[in-house]
This record gives sequence, structure tokens and C-alpha cells, in this order.
Amino acid sequence: MKVMAEQNDNPAIILSGYQFVPIQHPARWRDRARDFGERHSLKGTVLIAGEGINFSLAGSRSALEHWLEWVGAGLGCRSPVLNRQVLSGEPFRRLKVRVRDEIVTFDATIRPERGRHVPPDAWNELIARDDVQVVDTRNEYEVRIGTFAEAENPGTDSFTEFKDYCRRSLDPGRPVAMFCTGGIRCEKAGAWLEQQGFNAVYQLEGGILRYLAETPPAASRWRGECFVFDDRVSVDSSLRPTGRIVCRGCRRPVSGLDAAGVPPIDEDGSCRLCADPFDEARLGSLRERARQVELAAARGQKHLGPEAQS
Repeated sequence: MKVMAEQNDNPAIILSGYQFVPIQHPARWRDRARDFGERHSLKGTVLIAGEGINFSLAGSRSALEHWLEWVGAGLGCRSPVLNRQVLSGEPFRRLKVRVRDEIVTFDATIRPERGRHVPPDAWNELIARDDVQVVDTRNEYEVRIGTFAEAENPGTDSFTEFKDYCRRSLDPGRPVAMFCTGGIRCEKAGAWLEQQGFNAVYQLEGGILRYLAETPPAASRWRGECFVFDDRVSVDSSLRPTGRIVCRGCRRPVSGLDAAGVPPIDEDGSCRLCADPFDEARLGSLRERARQVELAAARGQKHLGPEAQS
């Protein structure tokens, strides 16, 4: 299994990974995974389904190595796609282990095998080709804050809309180079595209996170920030947290928020940023959450962030 290099002897680590592998009795493994995580002081999110496992966990290096041994021996996940990052803060506030129909929601009938992975050091050459369709498989709010210069934006609000974009916009006769945050969405999308008759479908190995970790800044074709699904919200091209906040209403990174993440609301209760309606109960919830954020800041504490809201 491939991992990113670590930078000191005793860091706090965030380990994210996935593998598509048949898992019998996911609910039983959910309970076992929760017990394991609590015993080893792990925090983060684990999704388990009949098709495999998807996780993003923070903890000590030794605890996370034990985790990999555990999922390998118990679940047969011996070759997950992994990303590791050294941390200076705390990206998760608690441990959540959940059973899902899919470890990434797209199409439950798809049974992906490992796709055509392109390592970061070969990615720039691939996406520079005139015949290649470069596609960002992430959603609009993620693409908006950062993407590759050559990439097409499907303009989706959810990954399940990606099929319609492909049918409408992609040419089956030309190669497709896809990317996402850590690689998992591309596994499903790539398998689906091959079912539709696309013969040359490639994906960035380890996703954006591995590309940023392994590509020298001078050679990088990445532009902007990368959204991540934890309290860091987004990271820059050096994988440092940007300090970006998310909207307390839609939980997405947008401009125009106040310091607590509350969007500007018109007198009729609609958000001036997205026109989403807010009734009095929802507005009251937002205001109370903003108040709690301010109180926590005054005490020198960090209030639960986007990871805890999901």
C-alpha cells in the first residue's frame, strides 16, 4: 500500500482511505469498528457497506497502523488507497461509524475494480494532451474554490448527477482523465463510464491530496484550495488549513459569511447568497449556533465545526 511521507517522529496524523471489497454483515463490523476506534482514541468518520469501507481518521501513528492491521485482518482490506497528512490541529471532534448502502453514493449496482490509476508524477503529462477530456468529479461548491487549470466543471450539486453530465458532455471516443479529493468517487464513475462504452478512463491515483503532497509547487497545475470533509474545511497547495469557514445553513464554503458562518438573510427569510429559504425555526437555530461559537471563542475553545454538523 502506498502512503505519504511523514515529517517528524511523533506527529498527529490524519489517515484517509478506501477499498472496495465485499463485507458481510456491515452492522456487526460497524459496532466492532466503533469499539476499536474508541479503545485507540481515534476520531473521524468510518463508512461501512456491503461493497467496502471508506474512512478518514485522526490519531497517533501507532493507533492508525493498528487500525490498518485490523481492517486488513478482519475485513480483508489489505490494499486500501491511502493518504496521510501530518497535523498541527484537531480536524475531528468525535468518532462516527456508520453503515451505508454505498461507501460513496452514486450507483449501488456498480462493483468497481481498481481503475487505471495515474500517479501524480505522470498526471501533468496526461492532462496536457489535446485529446484528453479532463473532468473534476466533485460538486460545484468544491470546484468553486479550487481545481486543475485544464479541468471541466460538471456543475453538479451531488455526485448522483454526474451521470447526466457524462451523457451530455463527454465523448466516448476520447480518453477521460478524472480526479477527486482522495480517489473514491473516480473508482465508481470510472467503472460506470466503462460500462457505457468509454474505453480509456484514467484517474489520479490518491486524488488531489496525494498530488499536492507529492508535486513540487513549481510543477503543480493545481489552482486554489482543496475542500476537505473535516474541521479544516479546506487546505492550500501545501496541505495547510486555509482558515476558511462554511455556511451554517448549507454547510458549504461560500463567500459573504460573517465570522461565525451565518449567511446574510433578507427580510423575507431568503439567503442573499443562494436564495435558500430560512423559516424562523431555522434562523433561530443558526443564531444560537453562532452564539455558541462566540462563547466558545471567548473561553479559548473551539466549537464543533463542519465535521460535527454532517
